[in-house]
Amino acid sequence: MSWACSITGRRSNTPSSCSTAGVGHQPVVGVHRLGPPENHASEPVVSCHHRFASTSNATIALPRAERDRKCAPGSIMDIRAIFELPVHIWVMCDALEKTYSTGYGELRFNVVMPDGRSPVGGPPNVPGIVSRDELVGEQVVWAQEYGAFIPESLRPATALHRVAMTEVEGPIYEHRSWCTPEHQLAERVGGWFDDVRTWVEVVTGQDLDPLHRVYDVESVGAGLTFIEPPHDQALGLIITTPHVLPLRAQEWAGILRLVRDGKKPPLEEMLSRDARAAYRRNANRRAIIEAATALEIVLGRHVRERADQLPERQRNRINGPTMFGTYISVAEESGLQFAVPIDRLRWLNNLRNDAAHRGEAPDRLQAGEAVQLMINFLGAHGRLRRTGERGPDGGEFVLVDSGSGDIDDGQPEG
Repeated sequence: MSWACSITGRRSNTPSSCSTAGVGHQPVVGVHRLGPPENHASEPVVSCHHRFASTSNATIALPRAERDRKCAPGSIMDIRAIFELPVHIWVMCDALEKTYSTGYGELRFNVVMPDGRSPVGGPPNVPGIVSRDELVGEQVVWAQEYGAFIPESLRPATALHRVAMTEVEGPIYEHRSWCTPEHQLAERVGGWFDDVRTWVEVVTGQDLDPLHRVYDVESVGAGLTFIEPPHDQALGLIITTPHVLPLRAQEWAGILRLVRDGKKPPLEEMLSRDARAAYRRNANRRAIIEAATALEIVLGRHVRERADQLPERQRNRINGPTMFGTYISVAEESGLQFAVPIDRLRWLNNLRNDAAHRGEAPDRLQAGEAVQLMINFLGAHGRLRRTGERGPDGGEFVLVDSGSGDIDDGQPEG
């Protein structure tokens, strides 16, 4: 149960949600009791009603006596919640049974990992969980291993389904006491997960889009029923065993810290993620456009960073806005070397132009080659370098090189 507030009064620009409650008022770091705000003569009249619809997968495990307690400003509210991830995230088992610091915006909280007991994991050691029947038992999946190809160096691994959230701390606005940290957590946990899954997708290649899932089982002839011949032997299932690169504990800690600090992956890496996702969903045109755009960003930066090494005529060609084809020509005329042949870059540029400007429909083979070309180029010349070595399982994606950024700089707290 949470408080949904409607605001009436003379000032129509007064914010009415926790996410914008700081407009016009300085936040005070601390906590306040759950409940409707008190009316103030100088403020608009606020009327509140109960909202019973759940807005997230977070379950607040907080006794009423603690929930109604008024805490002093500057303290941390004793909120304990369970969050079911919209899509499970593969992690190595060394990431379990630890506590990690994270946050979203001005909100700060800890993520407490479950244990890896067979078959569905177990809840973390957080007070209040075991007393809730709906949070324990074999029907509640915390972490579970599924069939997948995982490199030997990244085993044992499991799919993370639920985590606990504790020590929630957020700003309290003096004139809007109803906007407590637990309300902020409920509002922002969806955005927090979206940022987390974006980093995980960038680092490992896992596909974690909760709005458009790709499943490992596909029906052949779904919805089809044969009259003659009187059997359905032509129908069936296509079962795919995915190639998975789970997160190491330090990588998981680093990602949670990056999200807490509001840092996003490089644009080209997010476009690379989108290209791979489009290809998996048979959106060939979008996959090619996203892949070419990601590669163009990296190629342009690579060429401009070496402007002082270019012949004067080529250097003058990149003084203003420069197109993909021009970067390719400048690189070729200047003798710059890349991890992929220059003619393949020209091929991708033509493929993108045909798809985007001439309405041609690329086939799946072309889209797959374009995405792989992008992966290879970004892995060698992007800001997040790859190891360059693929596992024996034949997966097309490799982990980010630990020396190429600060992804694995985070450490669990215990």
